[in-house]
Amino acid sequence: MFEQRAIYGHIRFSFYGLTDTRTQPDEDGAALARLYDETRMARRFFLFENLTLPSLMHQTDKDFRTVIMSSEVMPDRFKHRLSALAAKLPGAVVEYSHHQRGDLAFHKYMVEASGYKGRANSVHFRLDDDDAVSVNYIARLREVTRILSPATHVTFPTGIFVFPASPTEAVGVSMVQQRYLTAIGLATVNGPSFQKNPFQMQHGNVWTRWPVVSDPSFCSHIRSQHFENDSGAMQDRILTAVQRERNSRRGKRHASAVDRRLSETFPWIDRETLDGLIARCEAVKSLADLPPVT
Repeated sequence: MFEQRAIYGHIRFSFYGLTDTRTQPDEDGAALARLYDETRMARRFFLFENLTLPSLMHQTDKDFRTVIMSSEVMPDRFKHRLSALAAKLPGAVVEYSHHQRGDLAFHKYMVEASGYKGRANSVHFRLDDDDAVSVNYIARLREVTRILSPATHVTFPTGIFVFPASPTEAVGVSMVQQRYLTAIGLATVNGPSFQKNPFQMQHGNVWTRWPVVSDPSFCSHIRSQHFENDSGAMQDRILTAVQRERNSRRGKRHASAVDRRLSETFPWIDRETLDGLIARCEAVKSLADLPPVT
């Protein structure tokens, strides 16, 4: 008999703290103002509601828990919407933490997952609030990790990348991409001797410290690149390269590959709708532009 390990998904939703994004706490409050800017937040909600949340709600294996981490300093109007959205996902909880360190903010859920006297093994994956995992991600993660030892990391390199077709126009295009140790869906096996949150490491370097298992055999995620990304110069260089490739003579081949992958692992969305998310997101200026949560 294989051990039944609890699976936890971890999402940071506009968490005001020390992270790997460009928005870090500061003394004059400028970072806080940028983080909770009305337009930025409305666009994050748009992608969360149209991409991230549906991907979790459509999982074929629904036996998992989702922890959505934000901060107690988040304005109430945003808290109300986030809590209402989380209520639509079984097993989800929203935490508005006073901590500015992610390891401390997530700590009680790591303890919860470790079970009686901290003896249980558990699996934890990370997901950004503007990305998505395939409908069979949890099922595949459970299968891959059921016999892996604590401290083992699992990466699913194959995914779909949706991004603006040019640096100035909010016209979306998508292509299948492989990126080893991508942050999207990166998972860790925790146990009595290893207790780390999947945000608690530099994802591109985990192979230098811990065992890594890679499964490129299925399309595991959708990664979005848009004008509200909390990413840096390296991401901008990646974006320039994929824009050039997607608009090359191989463009039709890339579009066909996306169609096939979506039908296999993201049946709730088609390419036209996926590519259109970039322009629709750019049109959102405030919460008033979003439909009420029902």
